[in-house]
Amino acid sequence: MLHLARKFLKPAEPAWPGIIGLVFMLLCAPASGSSDLPSLADNSRFSIERETRLGRSVYDRLLERGLIETHPLLDRYINDLGFRLLAGIDNRVRDYRFFIVRQDSINAFALPGGYIGVNRGLIMQARTQHQLASVLAHEIAHVRLTHGLDMMEKSSELSSKAILSMLAGLLLGGIDSEVGAAVLYGGVAGTQQAMVNFTRENEYEADRVGMDLLHRAHFDPDGMVEFFGIMSKLSGSSEIGNIEYLRTHPVNSNRIAEAENRARILGSGANQVDDFLLFKDYLLYSSRDYLPDMGSDFMRALALIKAADYRGADKRLSDLYRSDNENIWYSIAYAENLERLGRESEAELVYRRLLDIFPGDFVLSMRLLRLLKLGGRDQSALVIARQLENRFPEERQVYFELSEIYQSLQRPALRLMAQADFHRVTGNPRQAIRLYDQVVNSPDADLATASKARERRISLQPR
Repeated sequence: MLHLARKFLKPAEPAWPGIIGLVFMLLCAPASGSSDLPSLADNSRFSIERETRLGRSVYDRLLERGLIETHPLLDRYINDLGFRLLAGIDNRVRDYRFFIVRQDSINAFALPGGYIGVNRGLIMQARTQHQLASVLAHEIAHVRLTHGLDMMEKSSELSSKAILSMLAGLLLGGIDSEVGAAVLYGGVAGTQQAMVNFTRENEYEADRVGMDLLHRAHFDPDGMVEFFGIMSKLSGSSEIGNIEYLRTHPVNSNRIAEAENRARILGSGANQVDDFLLFKDYLLYSSRDYLPDMGSDFMRALALIKAADYRGADKRLSDLYRSDNENIWYSIAYAENLERLGRESEAELVYRRLLDIFPGDFVLSMRLLRLLKLGGRDQSALVIARQLENRFPEERQVYFELSEIYQSLQRPALRLMAQADFHRVTGNPRQAIRLYDQVVNSPDADLATASKARERRISLQPR
């Protein structure tokens, strides 16, 4: 996803100057409502809109810096897990976004507006979906209970500048710094030293609410207890060193005992069949240049791909695919490897079979669309892209693909329209308006396209 953002936005600049520029923007943001980032009054609660704008701003910067895992299959898994938990919340006011951070340190945190990040290193420590879900549930609870915002309101020493400095610290520290990791809900600056963790009561309350979310979503509440046990053991390990997650979410015997009692009251969840271990294998595959030939059959197949032994990988993956051709992890890995072997028609059949099972699936549709593009079948790819635009009108990837397809088909007005839509959904209204104007004035634009461009331009103008 990073590459498509860079194509439409400015060319990627070196990381440090860009981050320093962000820090300057954060610290100097004016108090007026016209700023791209909201002003933060010291003693007033954020509106949901302002909270979301701030969280989205930081999330977008992390995305631009390549700190967020963008593989659509991995991204969908973590969001599916999160939204299963959210299904148990009545009258939800935030649109949550769950994401994987490309860091091997053990940490999880939430940004304003319900942007919840989990480090790759923490995921690798979890052994079941229930344990990972317990981390997401705990972070959702902190957001829902507004612990971070309440602490800001109560602290007379916190200024808008201090809060924004902390968010800038997130980027300057690359998630792992002591200041950066404690972002808003995950443990907020609030003393003269600019660091205050949640109170013990906050943590216990988030545990209780989080465990209720696990139970309602039919996860096993014992997953939270088990994950506390993993963290407790790691805290005493000389091999692990300091664990950022434990700085902001300390685990002690009393907290574990209370969680055990709560889990006993709620009862064990259903032992659901889940692809968590396959998800972990694929996450490791996505983030490493080399994999040892060990572990599950799936991991061994992925290791062969990393070693460029595509024929060897084909043998293992074809066996896995035949054993379970409805498994999306096996199927996508198998089809991707078929593409590497130049067997595009076979890969297409795998994708189309999966789409018969999971009609309209975003990840599968994008894989098939790109395969068709590579084969020069732009008109067929366009059919899928337009279907995706209707189903997922806020997905930036769709407009990136549409722009490339329209360029290949030599339809300049529609290409400009797709680029404008890309900037609209990525929060760059000024560039979107400029491109919509070009569409309106283009001699190649038909009446319907020009009318749509005018409507979207009007919707972006300040009121």
